[in-house]
Amino acid sequence: PPQPTHPANITPRPTPTPLVCASNGLGLTGAINTCATAAPDKTSTCSVSVSGHVLDAVLRLAGSQQVFLLYIEINSGFYTGPGMYYLPPWQFGLGTNDVPKVAVLQSTTGTFWESVAGVVNVTGGDGRSGNVNAILQASSVGVQASNGSTVLPGPTLSVIGPWSCP
Repeated sequence: PPQPTHPANITPRPTPTPLVCASNGLGLTGAINTCATAAPDKTSTCSVSVSGHVLDAVLRLAGSQQVFLLYIEINSGFYTGPGMYYLPPWQFGLGTNDVPKVAVLQSTTGTFWESVAGVVNVTGGDGRSGNVNAILQASSVGVQASNGSTVLPGPTLSVIGPWSCP
């Protein structure tokens, strides 16, 4: 049977040059190249429970005539308040208590990008703001094809900049 490609044998793609965005802008670079800023409305939510050790944010952003949803999820067992949270590759989808996660939903295409590396820094004492520096890949990467071979990594999306709950 075909053997999966070991990550050490995959040639990394060049890291995109980060955009210079406004101080309140989030740079999306790679498969998308735009600066996005908060576009709060009823779809932006932020739930932080220090006692429950959970940070769950969905932030609506706009840039380049597109709308994006930024998801930040740090669940029980990980969230302890302000600080840095490393973003390992996902084990399970959003809403599953496994590892800290960042994701972006691109509204125009429906592409769902999930973090594979990086860090979320929670800076606000109330847990409602911070910075993100993450590398995301389309959610279909890393899955196994029906023949057992690992699907090679696809395009990446770097997400760098501040975030803030409404």
